Amino acid sequence: MVDAPTAADLARLKLPASAIKALGLRGWPETEQGINGLAKRLGWGGRRRTDSSRAWEYPLAALPKPVREAVARKSLTTRADPVQLDLDLPAVTDLKTYQRGPMEARAALLAEIDRLVLMGASVTGAINSMVELASEGGLAPELQRLVPIANTRSSEGRSLSVRTLKRWLSDRRKATGNVAALAPKAAAEGPIQPWVPTFMRLYGRPAKPGIPEVLDAWPAGEVRPSKDQCYRFLRRLDAISRNMGRMGARAIKALKAYVARDVSELWPGAVFIGDGHTYKQEVAHPIHGRPFRPEITVILDVYTRKWVGWSAALAENTWSVADAYCHAVTTNTLSAILYYDNGGGINNNTWEDDVTGLAARLSITKLNSAPWSSQARGVVERFNSSVLHKAARQRPTYVGQRMDQDARRHAFKVTRAEIKATGASRLLTSWTEFIADIDAAMVAYNARPHSSLAKIVDPDTGKRRHMTPGEEWDKAVADGWTPDPIPAEEARTLFRPAVRRTVNRALIRWIGNEYFAPELEYLHGEEVMVAYDIHDANAVTVSLLDGRYVCEAKWNGHMTSYVPVAFAQKAEGERVAGKLARLENHRQVALAELRPGTLIDHQPDTPMPMLTPEQTAAAEAEYARLEAKAAPAAEVETVPSGQRPTFGDDVSLVRWLLDNPHMITDADRTELRRKAQNRTFRMLLEMQGLDVGALSALAA
Repeated sequence: MVDAPTAADLARLKLPASAIKALGLRGWPETEQGINGLAKRLGWGGRRRTDSSRAWEYPLAALPKPVREAVARKSLTTRADPVQLDLDLPAVTDLKTYQRGPMEARAALLAEIDRLVLMGASVTGAINSMVELASEGGLAPELQRLVPIANTRSSEGRSLSVRTLKRWLSDRRKATGNVAALAPKAAAEGPIQPWVPTFMRLYGRPAKPGIPEVLDAWPAGEVRPSKDQCYRFLRRLDAISRNMGRMGARAIKALKAYVARDVSELWPGAVFIGDGHTYKQEVAHPIHGRPFRPEITVILDVYTRKWVGWSAALAENTWSVADAYCHAVTTNTLSAILYYDNGGGINNNTWEDDVTGLAARLSITKLNSAPWSSQARGVVERFNSSVLHKAARQRPTYVGQRMDQDARRHAFKVTRAEIKATGASRLLTSWTEFIADIDAAMVAYNARPHSSLAKIVDPDTGKRRHMTPGEEWDKAVADGWTPDPIPAEEARTLFRPAVRRTVNRALIRWIGNEYFAPELEYLHGEEVMVAYDIHDANAVTVSLLDGRYVCEAKWNGHMTSYVPVAFAQKAEGERVAGKLARLENHRQVALAELRPGTLIDHQPDTPMPMLTPEQTAAAEAEYARLEAKAAPAAEVETVPSGQRPTFGDDVSLVRWLLDNPHMITDADRTELRRKAQNRTFRMLLEMQGLDVGALSALAA
């Protein structure tokens, strides 16, 4: 238990005659010759020292008890090395700090007593010597420092006592040497105060009320604590318990333990990780030119940290993820695993179907992080903040948190005024410029040293620095790894969306079109895989369910329209038809409000009642109001910084919140979540060019 001399060690310990003389024992010879003569008469069994032909030395164990006790006492004042303890750690792991320190100090002092006893002193003599020297401050510095720690008393100048040391020895003996018995008793936990449950209920709310607010809301008739009692109670709680209820499950994970992942056993292309990110910059929409924030999907290689692919879309969706992954596997290498979040961009039949899914066709494994686990995607989450935010800050229409609010408000007004006047704005980045900005950011990132990669000596400067992702990738190639990119021609087929369809008399029906090929005649009644181009409906590729190519079926005259309807055109047509239907519905509602009880869906053969001029004017005014509501929202009134303007309609409020996310309140979020469930409201926002996906993220 204690790093102290054993009996065998002390049996070999020799004491020179000069050291015995220096003890100054009363009644003993005062010269070395006298000591040597006494030793010869008493038979101490001395010998000549190896470094001298005249000096004698004697075994400590053979010396009389007074000599041994004097030597032991003197060793307490000249201890050169601190006592080393080998504690029984499994038995003391539950000790608190205020218990562990005194326990170790007491064990060290008792170890010195053990050593003195082995040197020949009695237990009582060793204890008396330690107590006397401790009270005088005469112990070796390493031991004297332990005295106040072992005492655990606040009294200044308090030293050791014989009774205390004997009690510690007794406690250790009863515990069969386990030093945990020397620890001070833990402070007894007091009973839970009756006010604690009510306090935690009022304090643990998402609004994060302060203690004064909690006390103001205290129920009448219940025991009410003081403010100081509340503060003391909170200080005793750990961070997680203190924030339960005040922080949601997603936010509180930042306070919990996490597992770091080792990538040393991977290789380039072993794992690609992706994420969608709403760009923090307003860009000119590629269709109508109005400001919007595109959704960027990036793909990184986990092993080298290389940015291998990306895609931009009007909103994150299935094919923006597929396009980004296609960019990665055609320009770099096919990955074994694609790791993505738990959103709908990758969790759908387009990716997951056993036959037509992209994962099955590419023979890759798709993994999802757990919900609310952004920490699990730290590689790409940090990338968004350090790379994409930096790229967005290079333009005047940057809308991130670091943007000055006055400059942001000025850019907003200028862009809206110029678009209203000319249909375009000089401040907005064009779609082509936006693509060039991201390409430039990708080149710069892959050539910049990355802190997670190994260090090398820079060949130009001669200084040590981290490797760049590009250098790590090239090193893997030089070490023997071979990239395996997919040829672009093959990728065009692989990354087409696919569906299952049943062949009927050499025909395949899909979104109102019929496709024919003679080769399909022998597959009548069988299910096949049909891959299509979302922008070109003139032909589809047909394969068996096991992936074997059959033929290319072409659109022919067996269709309901005179021209083929592409998938994208069909969706756009449905969207426009929905807009027209909603406007007509607004008109019908306005007319119905003028004559309560009038049926909106009147019979064609029943003439519409004639309206008076006043009723006609009122109807036109109501319809104008509805059209104005559907039209682009007017600019929000100018108000001092930090204040909310007054909004004429919900669209203006939504537009302002998207531009000022830092000003959103809990009430706004509740209202936005309620309105986002209304399909008509969502379509109205789309008509205004507003990003519904960004609004949903803001309201979350």
